[in-house]
Amino acid sequence: MSKYFFHLGRLELALDLLEKQELLRCGSSSQESSIPFAVTVRELLHHKNAGNEAYQSGRHSEAVEHYTAVVSNSIESRPFAAICFCNRAAANQALAQIVDAIADCSIAIALDGSYSKAVSRRATLHETIRDYKQAASDLQRLISLLKKQWQEKVRQSGTPDRTTDSNVKELTKAHRRLHSVEEKAKKGTSLDHYLILYVFLFRVLYDFFYLFPWPWISIMHLDNINFA
Repeated sequence: MSKYFFHLGRLELALDLLEKQELLRCGSSSQESSIPFAVTVRELLHHKNAGNEAYQSGRHSEAVEHYTAVVSNSIESRPFAAICFCNRAAANQALAQIVDAIADCSIAIALDGSYSKAVSRRATLHETIRDYKQAASDLQRLISLLKKQWQEKVRQSGTPDRTTDSNVKELTKAHRRLHSVEEKAKKGTSLDHYLILYVFLFRVLYDFFYLFPWPWISIMHLDNINFA
């Protein structure tokens, strides 16, 4: 049952069940079989939560590292991996690594095609670089997903409630975003190649300074040297 929750992406429930099983099996030889799996689940949750905390505190590079640790080991839980790829996209976006952020969103969508948050985020990223055609395509897909989710919730509850009202608000917002993007596309504003180039150069410089910080730090402090 714990692996069932794991594959659904509900790792908190999987870990809770594993911990209860460990208590019940204490002293039993069958306990050993579940220990490695429990360790893996704890580690994945630790990195995800640490990534969330780092992101909220503005430590975006640290957040990327934690999410990367998760996605390197959690592909078997596709929904959970999709969430962490989408979270890493947000951290990459904060670091102005737009191309990487779009790639992470695309992987998240490939892992979980019903993950509306990843579709919405990718639409925003495409709009950022003025790729309005792709942004509109993502928003159309988002609207389709939100409609299906709304219909499913109404079918399950029988009558509209607060949850379905939230879906309606999201649908309305998505329609407005689509209208805005389509209007921008009509104005003929082209894809911002200069912004894409800037993003690429930023990434190259960021990686270079990260790998080789000391020589540049010394150069930047040359003006403080007192030449006799």
